[in-house]
Amino acid sequence: MESNRRRVEADSWSCLEIPGLGFPADNVNLVGIELQFLAVFCTTQLLQHAFFSRVRLPPLVSQLFAGLLLGHDSVLGGNFKFCQRMNEYIFPKASKSVWASMAMLGYTWSLFMIAVRMDYHLMAKTGRKAYLVGLLGPLLPIIITFTTAALLAKDPDSQESNKVLLGTAASLPLTHFQVVVCLLTDLDLLNSELGRLALSSTLIGEIVAIALTMLANNILTTLGKDQPAPQDTSHIHIFGPILLLLLAVYIFRPIMNWMIRQTPKDRPIRNSYLYIVFIVMLVGATTTDYSKQFVLLGAFIIGVVVPDGPPLGSALVDKFDSLISGILQPFFITTTVMRIDFRALTENNTVPRPLDMVIVIVTAFLSKVATCTACGLFSNMAISDALALGFIMCAKGIVDLGAYTLFKEVKLLNDLSFTVLVLNTMIVAVAVPLIVKRLYHPLRKYAGFQKRDIMHCNEYDELRIVACIHRPDNVAAITHLLNIISPTKATPIVAYVLHLIKLVGRFNPVFISHNLQKKKTSQRSYSEDVVWAFDRFSLVNKEAISVGVFTTISPAKSMHDDICTLALDKLASLIIVSFHRKLRIDGSVDSEDQDFRALNRSVFERAPCSVAVLIDRIHMSNFGSSKNLSSVVMTASDICFSVAVIFLGGDDDREALALTQRMSRGRRIKVNVVQLISLGQECTLDVLDVSALEEVRLLAASTRQFSLTEKVVRDGSDTEVLLRSLTKDHDLMVVGRRYDLNSPQVAGLKEWSEIEELGVIGDLLASPDLRCGTSVLVVQHQRQWKLKS
Repeated sequence: MESNRRRVEADSWSCLEIPGLGFPADNVNLVGIELQFLAVFCTTQLLQHAFFSRVRLPPLVSQLFAGLLLGHDSVLGGNFKFCQRMNEYIFPKASKSVWASMAMLGYTWSLFMIAVRMDYHLMAKTGRKAYLVGLLGPLLPIIITFTTAALLAKDPDSQESNKVLLGTAASLPLTHFQVVVCLLTDLDLLNSELGRLALSSTLIGEIVAIALTMLANNILTTLGKDQPAPQDTSHIHIFGPILLLLLAVYIFRPIMNWMIRQTPKDRPIRNSYLYIVFIVMLVGATTTDYSKQFVLLGAFIIGVVVPDGPPLGSALVDKFDSLISGILQPFFITTTVMRIDFRALTENNTVPRPLDMVIVIVTAFLSKVATCTACGLFSNMAISDALALGFIMCAKGIVDLGAYTLFKEVKLLNDLSFTVLVLNTMIVAVAVPLIVKRLYHPLRKYAGFQKRDIMHCNEYDELRIVACIHRPDNVAAITHLLNIISPTKATPIVAYVLHLIKLVGRFNPVFISHNLQKKKTSQRSYSEDVVWAFDRFSLVNKEAISVGVFTTISPAKSMHDDICTLALDKLASLIIVSFHRKLRIDGSVDSEDQDFRALNRSVFERAPCSVAVLIDRIHMSNFGSSKNLSSVVMTASDICFSVAVIFLGGDDDREALALTQRMSRGRRIKVNVVQLISLGQECTLDVLDVSALEEVRLLAASTRQFSLTEKVVRDGSDTEVLLRSLTKDHDLMVVGRRYDLNSPQVAGLKEWSEIEELGVIGDLLASPDLRCGTSVLVVQHQRQWKLKS
């Protein structure tokens, strides 16, 4: 009766058309496919921006729930007449095979891009903890879950039920690399200690997952076929993927390396090379499909042999990732959820029983969390961090949905099991991010009670500085600033130079200590020139400055974690970051990078020590326009420099004073402290400010290189005029970051602020309207983090 009713309804809808489009419900054309993509895109974006982004859930959740809303048997489509009619218009059942094929094509391309971004060399660098979690994490839960499923599959007359339970038990405990990467990226944990451990562990677990998936395809898939494969093609099934793997490793990869060698340094690779690689991927997918293997296997093999990172891997990502991750991948996720059938949950004759499926799923989840948590505790992790690791390793996403789809196609899963597994993916996708955010607080390691600033650093102790660069011209500016601080053999500086490079074309963030490298690497295009320049700089200033050079290749939004962690590990007192704008000698803007502006904000908020932003306008006049970074070398005795410090009071201003007091030890550096006093207002400086100024007066009386000037101003406009005049007489302006906005000296300046993170005076001095060649150093005193109980 049910099938007859559906047939009558299908016949009644077959005559309907979309007005103006001529799109019959039982026909498939280009307009219909475009309408389906549009419906999926609009629904996912609406859900994400209206609901899920407010609770900081990843886009995967909106894509999953969009499928729940758009499906034929969904909450809306199955209960509301209007929604049901619209669903039939947009997704007619006659087009199911078409949009299913488009979705699988998108998944295949997506898996190819996943393989391109993966760096399997990371396995050689992982420690014992990662191997422990990566191997025991999937294997032990598989044994527990498989045993549970075997106990539930006791009915010898229900072969289908036993097959579904065992297949489910084999696939659920697996964790996939791309799923974990997306989760960590959405949670801003990719560069954290927990994130790096999860990535390394998942990469090892991915090898286990690939091996088990191929085993399931070659063994369990045969249980779902009524007729065995013809004997005359069995050799193709076995040797086809092996032949493709050999061709990929020994022919395709050397060709790709040749393409890279043909590309000039720091130049983009030819588009023709990208198209060739993409065509090879399609041929590989077709080969494995002809060999009766998963079509995804060929695309994955070709993606693995593509050299990750620039110039080839990053170019492929730039060229195709917007289409794949922005359009095709959400379409696959949404249409996969649309295939679930809620009626299968209520039918009495379905096998296996829904309760058995739930038991297997819960067993897999709990055993996975318990195993990974136990591995973390065994490795001396905090219990909250170990629990967070356990939940991260249980993440589900697009790869799991792809596996369920393939298992359903080969009859390893029926409608009931497919529905239950997809619903489980939706629940886990919502629960895991919320739980991890509750358990793991990356700022906790920055909570300290030690003073890590310049004020409390002994005058004759070494001053430890983390200096960050992200453009070639930053090298000249940083070396010049280090010399201005006037290091000597008695008062040395230890500089840890961190070269910041945005992660493109790969998933794995990389942190390199060049002092520990024993041989040349392929990183010349990244940091070799920088290393050479600072090696020469350290050699020229030996005994006064020692330099350690590091490189981090990571996403811009989480790069601050590498900076702050390095400062924490090296017990640094100051972090110096470069301004996000590149300025010309006259102060006008040459270029700017908003990613590095967001990075500077994050460093201000999270740094475990004092922070300074260097706004450089003078390096060209001092060093010319040479592109040879290794030629940028000076000593402190070569410098003749004038520094002005603006003082209004507060921690940041006192930290700026402490830094310039170190500068004044240089024989050729003159420091002028300018105190701004409000006209007609009583002095509101606190005891610490008064003490700092008394120390400045004593220093000014004992040396010509230090002076104190008091300037009376009425409001912000007077302050602006004064600052403009000071820039004409000084090479460097040092200012504190934060001021009391109610102070008369800065009244009215905040309304004109463009870069608020620099403070009102720092923003004014950094403005291109100033049209001057004076550099600026904006200083923030250490903000000590306090742990909440």
